[in-house]
Amino acid sequence: MEEEGLPKFWSILYALYRLKRICNSFELQKYLYLAKVDGKAPIDYIFVDDYYGPCCSCIKQDAIALGEQGYIKVSFENGWVFEITEDGIKQVENYIRSVPVEVRRSFDLILEKYISLPLVKLRDNWYMNSKPRDEHEQIKKQLLSEIDLLLNEFSQFESNGNSLFIRGSIDYCLLVLKRENLDEIQKNNLLAIIKGYLKKIMTLRELTRGNQKVLEYFCLNDIKEDFELAQKACVEYNVLPALFDDDIDLSALIEE
Repeated sequence: MEEEGLPKFWSILYALYRLKRICNSFELQKYLYLAKVDGKAPIDYIFVDDYYGPCCSCIKQDAIALGEQGYIKVSFENGWVFEITEDGIKQVENYIRSVPVEVRRSFDLILEKYISLPLVKLRDNWYMNSKPRDEHEQIKKQLLSEIDLLLNEFSQFESNGNSLFIRGSIDYCLLVLKRENLDEIQKNNLLAIIKGYLKKIMTLRELTRGNQKVLEYFCLNDIKEDFELAQKACVEYNVLPALFDDDIDLSALIEE
């Protein structure tokens, strides 16, 4: 439970108070999860298992709400970007006295220790004690079938920024599934991330059924952030380079 007098969102502002800027809502969740589990910080957010590991969707929602209140500057690059403002700093300094010194030290240690921990490594640890799945090939076949369906349907959409992004991201996932040759835990993690991403594209397909033109007007920021996570996983596991990398070698994306 939260310390008396602390708002639920205190840990979001505190992480930004220390780091100043956090790129990607998944990174923000990573810090708060580790601070709660490893650092024993009094954080009231409840995490559940999702395709990219420990997840609490309330964290991103609260961060965006804090942006609307002027405590955080919220922007979007490849993913959501959160930066603390002067008003946010004042807010933290107002309630920081209510946070026990040992809690602050533990939180600070977590931020320092895990700032460079890739999200897929956190997921590796999250599943380390789970029983490995033995149906990976069946999952891959199902995903490949879904990709064929999605590519066929979205190829019929009028070309615009959103439809081109969707088709390109699905093509990337297809190449990943053909290229990956990972060990059991990494394979499990990568397939889960791709499965989660394709599930969102399937939902988008249902929302545009019968009215393809509305796709052009959708805000796909959350989906783009998910795709960024998938690319980071592919880089970490040395499967494919990320498309957002300025130094990308395009020959690596040519299917053999």
